[in-house]
Order: sequence, then C-alpha cells, then structure tokens
Amino acid sequence: MSERLSIDEQMCATKARHLMKMYMKDKPHKWGYKLYVLCGDMGFAHKFEIYSGQENYPKFRRDGEPDIGASGNVVIRLSREIPRNQNYKLYFDRYYSSLNLSVYLFQQGIQCVGTIQRNRIPSCKFRNDQELKKEPRGFSEEFSTNFESVDISTGLYKDNSNVAFLSTFVGEMPKSEVRRFDRKKKQHVMVPCPAVVSVYNSHMGNVDLLDSNIGRHHIKVRSKRWYMRLFFHLVDTIVINAWILYRRMLKETDRTDPSMTQKMFRTILAETLCRIGPELKARQTKHLRPNRD
Repeated sequence: MSERLSIDEQMCATKARHLMKMYMKDKPHKWGYKLYVLCGDMGFAHKFEIYSGQENYPKFRRDGEPDIGASGNVVIRLSREIPRNQNYKLYFDRYYSSLNLSVYLFQQGIQCVGTIQRNRIPSCKFRNDQELKKEPRGFSEEFSTNFESVDISTGLYKDNSNVAFLSTFVGEMPKSEVRRFDRKKKQHVMVPCPAVVSVYNSHMGNVDLLDSNIGRHHIKVRSKRWYMRLFFHLVDTIVINAWILYRRMLKETDRTDPSMTQKMFRTILAETLCRIGPELKARQTKHLRPNRD
C-alpha cells in the first residue's frame, strides 16, 4: 500500500433507471452510480465503497468507531485497512474534513491533510471574504491549536478562490513559489505558496488519475441489467490496477517497456484470456469423459 493515499468520489456513468443513480454537477459524467474510492500513487485503487444510502446505519459500524457524520464515516470505513503508526498520510477534500475526523485518524496513527469548510472550524479566526479582497494573490495565514491532545494546523490561502486547509503533519512553512497567470498584467507571475497547499496538490489527484485511465479505454458493452454497468466498471478498475503493478514491477527490476501502453496491455490481456478459455474447456471435457474400461 502506498504511503500517500487519497479519498474522493468517483462516478460510474450509466443511463439505467435505478434508485442508486445520482447526479453530481461537478463531474464530467453527471449521472451514474457514486463510489467512494481509496487510491494510492499512480491511481492504484485499494478499496472502494458503492454509495447506497445505508452505509451509516449503526449495524455497519464496528466497535470503537465514532459516529462523526455521513461523510466522515466514509473515511473511517475506507481507512480500516491502512496500517497504523507507520507514517501513512491520507488526503481528502472539504466534503469529508472535520476536526473530529482528524483527531480520530491521528489517534489511529494516520496523518491527514485536506481542505475544510470554514464553518466546520469552531471559533474560526480567518478573515472573511470581504477582508481578503484587499490582500494580494498568494496571501496566507495560519492558526495552530491543540484539540483533544492533537496538534492541528489550520490555514487559509488566497489564489483564484479562498481555500482553508486542515492538517496534522504539515503547516504553512516553508513557503515556495508557484507560477500563475495574472489577468490584469496578462502574463505569468510568481506567487508564494504555503507548504500545505503544495503537499495537498501533489497527492490529492489519485482518484482523478484513476478516472482518467479508465476513461481512455473502458468496456463499452451495453446491458439492460443495471448491475452489469457496475460490474464492467470494476473490471476496468482491476485491469488498471494490473497495468500499474506491471509498470511498477518493470521499474523495480530496472527494465523499461515503453510500448506497453494501457491499450497494448488490454489487448494482450484479452488475447491471453481468449486462449486460456478453450484450453480450460478442453481440460474439463477430458476429465469428464467416462472411462470405457
């Protein structure tokens, strides 16, 4: 399992009529089945959960797990298999973030960072949007606190929009500079960027990378059964995981195979499965033949 993991929503696009189908306006495919996915580096999917609306029932909660809301409980369930106290880091967006979730993960030996809604921070001291309009692009401020014996850093960063961050292992310093386009000057300029923003942007896009890999070459078989679309989506995810493992194996053995693109990998995999099918059928038929002696 990768040291840096991220949790985000994923949409399995479908036109089927089913009560589990949802609408998400910010996704490229707005209608479909929603999944919560735990991904590692290179978009490797470690665990997923299909949204059905029943996940937060108390009977599905393990002993010792707190109830911190529907979104926070998703992170708790997906992080059950993450090794404890081994410096694993978890990234998620403001839909999941809360102080109680960060405290629980830290107590479990998992560090975390994510964006957060300012109304989820008690006694928030960040400047409001009107005051931030007077500040230049790249402005940031940080407040640190100790909540239930856990050191937590909260920060606010002004870029195209004002974004608040919450972290248990990284703060505002050290700052770096990033390249941004200035619409007034009509040229690229360098603006300061806090460390928490750089770390978050570097490792939060694993689920989006998985979506991108699936979108390039996915199974396009149609079916009238609503669950077949989910089945094909999970098969695509398995193929992507196998392709990532193959590339990782080549890297660890100091070998390279630039021709092994995802399309080529899928082609070879399909040809291999087609060859294995008749062989298995022939073996089964041979064993099932009655003995004439």
